[in-house]
Amino acid sequence: MKPNIVFIVMSAVHSAEIVSQLARSLAPHTVLVHHDFSQTPDFTLDAPNARFVPDPKRTGWDVWGFTEGLIHAMQYAVDNLQFDYLQLLSPTCLPIKPIAEFERYIASNQADAHFSCVDLMANREALMTVGYRAFSPRNALRHRILRRFSLWYFEDNRKRLDVAGIQLRTGAALNRRKQLAWRARLALMVTLAAARPSIGRHHFGRTLRPYYGSTWFGARRKVIEWLLRRFHDPDVQEQFPDMVIADEFLFATLLTESGSRKAESNHFIATFTEANPIWLGESEMQLLRTTPRFFARKFPDDATAPIRQRVLSELVRIPDASDTTATMLDADTRTDRAHAINPG
Repeated sequence: MKPNIVFIVMSAVHSAEIVSQLARSLAPHTVLVHHDFSQTPDFTLDAPNARFVPDPKRTGWDVWGFTEGLIHAMQYAVDNLQFDYLQLLSPTCLPIKPIAEFERYIASNQADAHFSCVDLMANREALMTVGYRAFSPRNALRHRILRRFSLWYFEDNRKRLDVAGIQLRTGAALNRRKQLAWRARLALMVTLAAARPSIGRHHFGRTLRPYYGSTWFGARRKVIEWLLRRFHDPDVQEQFPDMVIADEFLFATLLTESGSRKAESNHFIATFTEANPIWLGESEMQLLRTTPRFFARKFPDDATAPIRQRVLSELVRIPDASDTTATMLDADTRTDRAHAINPG
């Protein structure tokens, strides 16, 4: 049976044109857009299958409101829409295969959730790259101390490792000259100590094991409903709001904890520059053709960009993809936008 899929797009500063273009490429499925009108007030969607999430949260990079906005949008979907599967997307995402192929994959794949992550306590690079963010709140003195130890561990090594939709530092100073090796061993020892709840004063441990990965996951309705219930538990609410970029830990940790049957993320990311995904261009077209993934990011914030047009026409096989105009807002979209700007 053809699955009913809902897409959630988190929007704040990117253009309405690319969000509308993304929504049209996902038709006929519903696209819920959580847009922060406080950052971009003049924002109008022209895709008939798109509708705004009412009462959006204040979002931003490394803002807890971004995580709250994701949860708010998922709760709105559960409360108001019938769906079998939900996929999160950023405004700079695009499908890289026809949507019918994604439908067939979700219908036939046995997994309940599609996401990629690494286990902090089983991956030394992950532990020493982001452990200081997991085991200390952002403004605490121990946060600054653990971050300094992270720098000691890698010193001036600029090597990076792309894994699970994120980028880690690699190349520890343990086997380098004596002074660096001593500092790296001390950094590792202190970070491992901080990972213990009794020392680090956090909730991570055997019952809440820390995982780190990309936020842009997909999951079946039953997983989304479990996630929404788990989000409001005291240990989650006490642990995550004060973490740096908490969403990169929260969803990986809770989805793993859920025990759901897992498959790899539906997203393709070519590589990173300073921990940020590169902007995709013509040189990545062959990679986009051959990846088994169904979506990719980040595409330029320009609906007429050649790479966007080629992906939509050649890979997604949308006729007249170069036509970036649309017809008109449907009544539901107009109503949702008005409610988002003027709640209540």
